Amino acid sequence: MNLNSEGYVPIQRANTATHLYKASSHPYSLQVTMIPDTPRFILKFLALLLSSRLAFADDGISTRLPVCRALPEDKDWPSLATWDAFNASVDGRLIRTVPIGSPCHNPTFDAEQCQFVRDHWHEVSLHLPSSSSVMTPFFANGSCDPFTPPDAQCIIGSYVQYAVNVSTKAHVVKTLGFAREHNLRFVVRNTGHDYMGKSTGKGGLAIWTHYLQDMEWIAEYDSEDGAYRGPAIKASAGASVEQLYDFAAEKGSVVVGGDCPTVGFAGGYIQGAGHSVLSSLYGLAADSALEYGVITTDGRFLTASPAENLDLYWALSGGGGGTYGIVWTVTVKAHPDTPVTIANLSFTDAGISQDVYWEAITAYSKFTPAFADAGGYLVAVYSQSSFQGEPFFMPNKTIDEVNALTSGLRARLDELGVTYTYATNSFIGFRAAYATIPFFLELPVGTDTYGGRLLPRDLLTESSLPRTVQVLRDVTSTGASVSDVSLKATIKNENAPPNAVLPAWREAGKFLITLLPWNDTATPEEMLATRNRITNVVDPPLRQLAPNSGTYLNEVRILGSPLLSVAMWVINALTTLQADSDEPNWQHAFYGENYDQLLEIKDKYDPDQMLYGSTAVGGDRWAEDEDGRLCRVGAHQKVRKSTHDS
Repeated sequence: MNLNSEGYVPIQRANTATHLYKASSHPYSLQVTMIPDTPRFILKFLALLLSSRLAFADDGISTRLPVCRALPEDKDWPSLATWDAFNASVDGRLIRTVPIGSPCHNPTFDAEQCQFVRDHWHEVSLHLPSSSSVMTPFFANGSCDPFTPPDAQCIIGSYVQYAVNVSTKAHVVKTLGFAREHNLRFVVRNTGHDYMGKSTGKGGLAIWTHYLQDMEWIAEYDSEDGAYRGPAIKASAGASVEQLYDFAAEKGSVVVGGDCPTVGFAGGYIQGAGHSVLSSLYGLAADSALEYGVITTDGRFLTASPAENLDLYWALSGGGGGTYGIVWTVTVKAHPDTPVTIANLSFTDAGISQDVYWEAITAYSKFTPAFADAGGYLVAVYSQSSFQGEPFFMPNKTIDEVNALTSGLRARLDELGVTYTYATNSFIGFRAAYATIPFFLELPVGTDTYGGRLLPRDLLTESSLPRTVQVLRDVTSTGASVSDVSLKATIKNENAPPNAVLPAWREAGKFLITLLPWNDTATPEEMLATRNRITNVVDPPLRQLAPNSGTYLNEVRILGSPLLSVAMWVINALTTLQADSDEPNWQHAFYGENYDQLLEIKDKYDPDQMLYGSTAVGGDRWAEDEDGRLCRVGAHQKVRKSTHDS
């Protein structure tokens, strides 16, 4: 991040102009000097999100392997003086967490400010400027819930305790060294778009990469292995999908990026594989990765590419984010811009029977492989009574060509007597087309709890479809909705280097996401029951339908995996979620046959296990106890006793 001549730090908020925050000399904070259109309380807690001066710091990484990570109540937790010294060592960029729900609780309760938080709780723009907030409320664990009464608890709880707004590699190395020296839980975070809880953790010290947004155009990138020669874009760790789309468009190009514009590109998205509206044309995002700049947990900076540190390149390209090292930059292929046609199709069960309604969805499912084979990408959301297909995204095809592709589906709907709406529109370039998709651009956060499965193509054949659609019908009968993403995630270039993408992606015709609504005012027990319902009621038919498949590690979060405890609530219920006997182990579901090799690479580049995620490679070696303390499996009970004994 760069300061201008007056010492202001620019902050870009969604759908607003750029606002300026004045750097303060007070540790861990900024003083807000403007933004008249923003409520005063927002300025107060956003002022804690950044710190001012930039400089270089040396590393001091030591080595020890603790059994449990420290928490603030421990006697060996760093003193305020120690934190002050650390803040100075990272150029005043340490941020002390202030939960964004704090205006809804005593002693800082303010009715107007609290209502603003509640009204915007499901909007990305509220959480995005925060160094601690998460967009999946389950992982906040009710620590400072804006929907509970003013006298309910408001604590840092499961949010990270501190974050460093890093602007140099040295800041990362220094933070790693401090975390290791003081036995702190170390967290890597960018936007807080995270369904798996990786970007938070009780007692955590985070590096916050959000403002590392530099991008570089490389007119002719020449892979040392000879696999690719052509234009590329090098993006820093904090750059968003939308920023890459805009930058590429200026160069007459496109990149394989995600649906949501504010997701960080270089983090969990591309490292977790990354499906895209361009995947049927160019593969997954990880298939376009050319090289990574990586900071290892022992403080080295490495290039990971097919020609250098190939094992690390392989793991980072699909093996999950925040696990093997801290990605500082990623370089990806830039493809020629393309005209796009978008079609939308919707219908309901009005005036037809349930059998006819599901025959219509059968017709849709039969149609999707051909559309994907032609380079298309489809999203449809359906329940027991309504179907909304938006978008049917088709690069390099005219309206006439898309109409021809969809003609068989529409003829079948007419034959069934289904009343539907259908519309098409064409665009001269990718960026213009993407900007018209409200399902992507206006997607709320924290409104649903998720499950799902990758569906192999062989389940979409004429003979298999009746069984497949019956399973979908059974799933929606539980009250769940299905988000149905249809694509063909193959690699077009046979010379492309191998990567760690889950092999099930290569055989998949659909990625199905199951959804149940999240209730902001429900009790923790009620919402835990909803999550349990996804795991034990909604998803089992899909797992039985495709037992040897898997799922997308970035967007499905209830698969028998270890979960965070919910503060002091319902601990016993949480324990039951940690071993769903109907789910093949999450290691297989997320990583398939790659898991053992990924674990070896994890141990090579992160031998002290500084990087953790409950469903990340190696995550099963750790577990949270009832206090949220992260401990090595099998040892935490004994260690907890000795830690708290005087």
